[in-house]
Amino acid sequence: MKYGYIRPVTINDSVSEQIKKLEQYTNDIIKEEHANNKKRNELDALLNFKLTSNDVLYITDLCIIADTTKHLVDILDIFSTKGTALYVINLNKTITENGKETFINTLHDITDFQSDIVKFRTRMGLENYTREGKSLGRPKRDDKNLRDAIEMYMSKKYTLDEIKAKTNISRATLYRHLDR
Repeated sequence: MKYGYIRPVTINDSVSEQIKKLEQYTNDIIKEEHANNKKRNELDALLNFKLTSNDVLYITDLCIIADTTKHLVDILDIFSTKGTALYVINLNKTITENGKETFINTLHDITDFQSDIVKFRTRMGLENYTREGKSLGRPKRDDKNLRDAIEMYMSKKYTLDEIKAKTNISRATLYRHLDR
């Protein structure tokens, strides 16, 4: 069976242009009503219930079916498991299990690489920050206003509202520092 899938993502083609291109391959076109990446009911139904072995899904661009590289890899893994092909019209490329060794594995490698780079940059940033003598996390308040607020509280002469008005220290901050 041949299916087409449209999502109103207008990066390269408008919805009407997507329809024109897809109609050259199939009249069974499934249209998502929104461009959001969540709650893509038509895509979920297509992937989980409609597509079977030897089916072909036609799309105009990869961004129509996936929002991230990881998402694309996950979808292509489903296609591979089902024995379904994906044809990307604007790339003039068919992605099948036979071509999996090159394209899908490359995508897996790219996804792993992107994840590793993010981890590496985060770790390097944290190491550089601590090497410069800076401490991680939220800075601790240890200023004159806080000391004044604690003294006022301990004297039992002031209400919490008076303490806040004079020192600009919130109740939560005051109580957090009283526990120490």
